[in-house]
Amino acid sequence: MKKKMISFLEAAKKSTIALTELEKLAEASDTYDDFAAAVFALMDEGYLHAVKSHNKNWKELPNAFRIQKGKVKQSLIDSIQKLQFNVHPAIQLRAYFSTSEKKWVEDKPWIMKIDEYLKKNELPNVATNSSERSYELVKDEKWIDEKGGEALLETIHLFDKLKIIKTPDPLMFSLNLHRLTSTQKVHKHLIVENKATYFGLMDLLSSTSCTTLIYGSGWKIASSLSQLAQQLGLTKDEYKHEIYYFGDLDYEGISIYYFLYEKYHVTLATEFYQALIKKPFYKGKENQTSNEEAIQYFLQHFEKEEKEKIVSLFQEKGYYPQEALATNELQNIWRKATWAQN
Repeated sequence: MKKKMISFLEAAKKSTIALTELEKLAEASDTYDDFAAAVFALMDEGYLHAVKSHNKNWKELPNAFRIQKGKVKQSLIDSIQKLQFNVHPAIQLRAYFSTSEKKWVEDKPWIMKIDEYLKKNELPNVATNSSERSYELVKDEKWIDEKGGEALLETIHLFDKLKIIKTPDPLMFSLNLHRLTSTQKVHKHLIVENKATYFGLMDLLSSTSCTTLIYGSGWKIASSLSQLAQQLGLTKDEYKHEIYYFGDLDYEGISIYYFLYEKYHVTLATEFYQALIKKPFYKGKENQTSNEEAIQYFLQHFEKEEKEKIVSLFQEKGYYPQEALATNELQNIWRKATWAQN
C-alpha cells in the first residue's frame, strides 16, 4: 500500500493532499489500521508532513498533509543521475528530474537505444530526413514523426544535433531563361551557400552557361536539391544536370559539399576556393565537427601547395566565409570558369 501511495504522491500536481484522498487508495481488503500504519510510515520517512491547522481524525491521522516533493522524487532523481554518468555525453537527462516516474519509465528504453546508437556511431556529420534518422536510431522509421520521438529528442537536447531534415523547403534559385527556352539538353547549376554570395552573382547568371543560380542556405540544400528537375520541368531522361557547389571553407561547408557529392554527384566549384585561400583567413567556429572522410575527398581537388594551405588553415582553427570574396571577385571567377562559359 505504501508503494502505491508514493506513486500517487509523485504524480500529484498540488503540494498538499487531504487524508480523504489517500483513503481512496486503500483496497477493500485493507483494514483501516493497515492504512493508518502506511500513512504513519510515510510521515516517519519524510514523504508527508502534517498540516496542523486541519487537526486530526479519530486515529490521530492528520486531516491534511504537505507533500515533500524532494523526498518523493529522490529515488527517481538518483536513478536518473546514475544513468547520466553512463550515457553518451550528448544526451542530457536533467529535464526528467521534474517529470513523473511513469514518464521516465516510458522514455528510458528509447533513450537506451539512442545511447547505443551514439556510442557506436557518434553524432552524424551529414543530414538526412526524419524517417531515415528515425530508423537508424530505434529501427522504426515512424518514431520521430508519429510516435513521440521528436518530443523525446527535444527533451534530451538532442534533436538539433542529429541533423534531421523534415519536410524539405522549396528549392530557391534564379533562372536563366535563355538556357531554359533553348534546345539545350545539358543544364548546369551553381549552388552557393550564403545569401550575400547569391545576390552578388545573380546579375551575372544570364551571361553564363548555367541554367540556375541556387541559394543553398546551409544544410537546407541537402533535401531541397532533390526538387531541382521537377521545379524546372526538366524531369525527362533526355536532360542532364551538372551541379557545382561553392560554400564556406570550414568543416560545415565541406560536410555539406560531401553530402551533396554522395547523394547528387555534385561537383566542387574549385576556382572560388582557390581565390579564397589567397586571402587572410578568419578565426573562430571552434564548435564545428570535422568529417575526416569529407575533408580528404575535398582536398583531392587541389594542388599540393593549395592542400597544405587548407590543412594549415584548420590546424590554426581558421576558416573562410564566402563573403571574403567581393562581388566583383565572385563575378570575375564565375565568368572565367571553364564550366560556366557559353
